[in-house]
Amino acid sequence: MDTHNKNLSLTAAEARFGYQVAARLTEGNEQLPADIAERLKGIRHMVADRRRLHRLHHAQVTASTRDGTATLRGPGESSSWRLRLGLLLAIPTLLFGLYALQHFQQERFVRKIADIDTALLLDNLPPQAYVDPGFTSYLRQNDG
Repeated sequence: MDTHNKNLSLTAAEARFGYQVAARLTEGNEQLPADIAERLKGIRHMVADRRRLHRLHHAQVTASTRDGTATLRGPGESSSWRLRLGLLLAIPTLLFGLYALQHFQQERFVRKIADIDTALLLDNLPPQAYVDPGFTSYLRQNDG
């Protein structure tokens, strides 16, 4: 509803600006030679005709009845269902992406832990060596 009000105020501001420009052009029209004034008059009629055709082309109105009341919708309002559908599809897609990312990260973590466990089980050292504080410092020095 808020965007509809913004569009109306923007359209009203454009119309005001158009009227102001037209008034300025009309003021200077009396000083122009007759042939130029006639050409401008022809151009104004051409622009008005094009604008009228443009409005007729874009004013395709659809009527729908709900609960016995008629609702008229213009061409700009018919795209709102596309927006809603896009948002409706975006949310599950985002949730699926987050789930896939979490699953991938968890798989990487499990593989890393499994590699460490495999290395420990296949190593020739006795289990008491892993508890020794000197061995832990030795491993830290070799990692860096």
